[in-house]
Amino acid sequence: MSSAAEVDQKAARGPIPRGARRRAEIAQAAEKVFLEHGFAETTMQMVALAAGSSKETLYRHFGSKEDLFIEVVDNRNNEVRQVLDSTLESDGPIPIVLQSVGIALLDCMCSPMVVALARMIVNETHRHPALGEAFYAMAPGRTLQKLTGYLAEARTRGEFTGDDPARAAEIFTGSIMGKFVPLMLFTPHTFAIDPDQIKDHVAEAVSVFAKTYVAKDR
Repeated sequence: MSSAAEVDQKAARGPIPRGARRRAEIAQAAEKVFLEHGFAETTMQMVALAAGSSKETLYRHFGSKEDLFIEVVDNRNNEVRQVLDSTLESDGPIPIVLQSVGIALLDCMCSPMVVALARMIVNETHRHPALGEAFYAMAPGRTLQKLTGYLAEARTRGEFTGDDPARAAEIFTGSIMGKFVPLMLFTPHTFAIDPDQIKDHVAEAVSVFAKTYVAKDR
């Protein structure tokens, strides 16, 4: 599944295949339609009109409205995935790495577009379980997997002192997201956050985590 961001990366290396470019254009048009009308009220015909395409073309690229929506969400997650991957591959001190991870997660999850898409997923999951499953796998689930791997490697170097990297990863992401995710999902009309709030919150979460799990001489 190619995202719009991946298409942009390919463009830097050479011409974008027509099919990949058209797929990205359709996904970009679809995002606007979903955000304006919601998942339930959006039809493939509406997306086709917005994309200047035909329903047949849409179905050649995406097998269903659900598949199209999942690609829209995947595109939004791509940038934070790249940041997390590069950060967790570094060999810097754990607190510095986790500070970058925490800020990247909150910057992504608190962006208006992601908030709107996340609320749409929560609203539709009981009717379309695959949407929730796909979102969890590509966002929270993937983040936990990557962070667990990072902490496991840090443990072999003696930097991470916990016995269970997976549980520690859950505790860290929970401390990062626990304050803001309920606010953004349930009070979007009053929800507002600024970069200083994010930095302060993440710094405190990292400090608490480090006191428990990071070797004292690190």
